Amino acid sequence: MKNRFAIAAVCALTATVAVADTVDAQYVGIAGGYQDATRLKVGHSTYLAGHMVHEFTSGPRSGERFSTFCIDFSERATSTDTTYEIVEVADAPMPGTPYGQAISDAINAVVANAVELGWIDNQLQADTNQTDYYAKMGAIQAAIWEAFGSPVRIESYRTDGDLADYYYELTNPQTFDDTLRLNGLKAMVAPGVQDMLYVVPLPPAAFAGAGLLMGIAGVRSVRRRRNA
Repeated sequence: MKNRFAIAAVCALTATVAVADTVDAQYVGIAGGYQDATRLKVGHSTYLAGHMVHEFTSGPRSGERFSTFCIDFSERATSTDTTYEIVEVADAPMPGTPYGQAISDAINAVVANAVELGWIDNQLQADTNQTDYYAKMGAIQAAIWEAFGSPVRIESYRTDGDLADYYYELTNPQTFDDTLRLNGLKAMVAPGVQDMLYVVPLPPAAFAGAGLLMGIAGVRSVRRRRNA
């Protein structure tokens, strides 16, 4: 098992970006690429799991990149320049049956607990130089996919061991707080491409914020599956 000490590199910064209903962006690729991104068995297939890198394609931030997480298994991530609609996570995916509030809360709790651990900041960005960056991002993605009902197989031999280690750290029932919430967590959705998480508003720089206030509300805990 690898070193568990995360090196957090977030700075306090207030953002005054106006909330937009749409954003133009394109998928660039998964952090680490095919070589370094962690693998996760889901159902009968094995996927790369981790930070999904996108780039703004219009507006004052055109050319800037940001990282996020997938919340849609029905479509593929493509490099197509896309206009995404910003909606509540409960209303994603589009197209498809909306997740509803319970699943939205479960996804939000996963993200908020990852922020609490210092793996990502309150804009979903991360210090890429932290210990086991790729494995931690893979663990977050695995827990998000599981939160909306995907048959995640953490204990499969096809799932990377480092991802599994951090998944169990993130979802540990002794420490996981299912009342934590990340303010501004939304979904960016569009037909024909995978839907992603999005924080409104995004800051002027890739690394910003020291942690938004977490609201307390009832929500079911993220279920842990241990399929062989």
